[in-house]
Amino acid sequence: MGDQEKDDPLVMGMIAGALVGAIAAAALLARRPPLGAGSDTRSLELPPPDSATIAEARVVAGSIVARLRDAFPNLERA
Repeated sequence: MGDQEKDDPLVMGMIAGALVGAIAAAALLARRPPLGAGSDTRSLELPPPDSATIAEARVVAGSIVARLRDAFPNLERA
């Protein structure tokens, strides 16, 4: 930024506006909306996976690991 640009009021206004906007956005995002009637704040509870799902996940994970090892052969195994 040159000396002429540093003293430009438009640039300073843009910088100040960006800072004020960022602070306002952070303040608004930090506030939680009030919980209304019928709101459910419980976490999602999933049933445990069955053995077929676990087996399929292991097969997929193995193929991903094999592709990564082919793509990056120079990496040492941990």
